[in-house]
Amino acid sequence: MRSARAVLLSLIAAASVGCTPGGQVQNGGSEEASAVVSSTSAEVLRREVARIDSAAAAIDSIFQPLPLLTPAEEAGLQQYGNNQQLARARALGVGRELSTEALQSLESEGRLLRLEDSQSYVIRDLDYSAPLAVPAVDELLTEIGSRFQERLGELGAPPFRLEVTSVLRGAADQAALRQVNPNAALGESTHEYGTTVDVLYSAYSAPTEPIVEVDVSEEPDLEPFLRRYADIAAERVAARRALELKAILGEVLLEMQDEGRVMVTLERQQPVYHMTVAR
Repeated sequence: MRSARAVLLSLIAAASVGCTPGGQVQNGGSEEASAVVSSTSAEVLRREVARIDSAAAAIDSIFQPLPLLTPAEEAGLQQYGNNQQLARARALGVGRELSTEALQSLESEGRLLRLEDSQSYVIRDLDYSAPLAVPAVDELLTEIGSRFQERLGELGAPPFRLEVTSVLRGAADQAALRQVNPNAALGESTHEYGTTVDVLYSAYSAPTEPIVEVDVSEEPDLEPFLRRYADIAAERVAARRALELKAILGEVLLEMQDEGRVMVTLERQQPVYHMTVAR
């Protein structure tokens, strides 16, 4: 699959030379190009892609001198093992091995909350879990995301969002996950109680607002293309600067762990912070 930039530039080229993106002469056959790209559109695309690329480069430069996590900080993010987190999960969570009907009942009662994308975090596609958690998890993620974004703002960086990869997971799901992820806990898991989430430290989602406000007053139909391109550009910066962002997020987690809000495990085999609500 071509990148957003490649698609945009191929459409620009089609408008510039009268060809389809594949290089064939247009005979009314390139509906996508003819519908989206006019000479005015091509100029708007060139201009706005350049602005987005410039903004992404400026964001990237912010992270160049930033320190990474120290060994002592990493140790602090691994001081709570599965047994300690299980004790809190049992005390604060719902029961294990709940049926679909029981989960629905807990959700209708408000004891479980369905997590959804927000300004602080994004729920990734969940293969081995359901996006259900006790309300304290949503509060925790929102606070972590808010503090993370506040620190980014102090640096002049955009408010990247956290990516949640695992939430409520039954024993069968845990066993299935263990087949592909040897880091998954044997036996009882904190994920079974709805008190625990895994948050990526290797990737971050784009902010809810684009990294640069695109000017499409001349061609408003281009806005979704350019918005998506801006999001991809932001996420590529986040991927390149994942170690620096991991450190910033780690500092927030250490702070909140010291406050007694969360128990964290920095995992190695999977690039996630495994975290359980502590109160």
